[in-house]
Amino acid sequence: MASLELVDVGTDRALLDVFGDLTLELMPEWSRSTEQMLSALVFDPTLRRVVAMLEGEPVGFVSVGRIWVLPINDPTAWCELGVRRSYRRQGIGSQLLAWAEETAPLIGRSRLQLPCRGDRPEGIEFLQHRDFTEYDRMACVELPLAGVVAPPIELPEGVRISSLAAEPELRLSAYETAVEIFADLPDPEPVSAGSFEEWRMRDVDIPDGPLDGYLLAVVGDEVIGYCRLVNAERGVVVSHLMTGIRRGWRGRGIAKALKAAAIAWALDRGAQRMATENAIGNEAMRGINRALGFVPAPDFVEMRGTTLTGATPENV
Repeated sequence: MASLELVDVGTDRALLDVFGDLTLELMPEWSRSTEQMLSALVFDPTLRRVVAMLEGEPVGFVSVGRIWVLPINDPTAWCELGVRRSYRRQGIGSQLLAWAEETAPLIGRSRLQLPCRGDRPEGIEFLQHRDFTEYDRMACVELPLAGVVAPPIELPEGVRISSLAAEPELRLSAYETAVEIFADLPDPEPVSAGSFEEWRMRDVDIPDGPLDGYLLAVVGDEVIGYCRLVNAERGVVVSHLMTGIRRGWRGRGIAKALKAAAIAWALDRGAQRMATENAIGNEAMRGINRALGFVPAPDFVEMRGTTLTGATPENV
């Protein structure tokens, strides 16, 4: 086989376009626009992306960076990796993983965590053969929108639906709500909304995430819940990044109302389907999704590797 060239993407827009095309082809649920990828570099300057080139042909990709919802000094690096189908079983995936394992310690991380999908078992098997084990699993669902009519929005008295586009002055209240919601997520490790500025960079002021897609449940001038929507897969999909309600308001139908508003939002934008994921044990939200017509999609599986050597936390 000809020599494989690993090309650092950096901020080169042409290479970011190539990287985006590869992710859309190989793992569309994690694909991002060029503007999204540039925005991510502002939040995480340590993020590295590489395109694998074989005789001038892009054949794979890999990235290594911070897991945004974990503390900045957490030892785990988020790693996304893919190889085009016709180039698999030629050692390219192994070379890309080796690059990631060499790069993670340089940005202060001592282990890798990779996303996989239940309908792509070859990726899981590839990692299992290299001592990765399943760390977490989420139940994914989707709603095909062809023929769907937006459901009614039913809210308790005194609660209204708004957005950060309509009421930007509610940002601080929305952030306080996010802090509470993230603290209650049933993840294997505690996660966080981060600082106010981190939350804004990661969840609010983001490309492909218009502020009218940051839906709010509001009482008076207090945000009591939200549903964050973004355009994904180049507008074909609307993805829910998060839907959550403050503790004192749960169980009153507010999450379902936000979801109904989200469906209307996606229909207005001509999306073909909606997609979201839930913790396996989150039966309340899974029940809401089922009631609104969401159907099962392949599980989202996170695989975590063994500890690497040579990490330098001072570089984080």
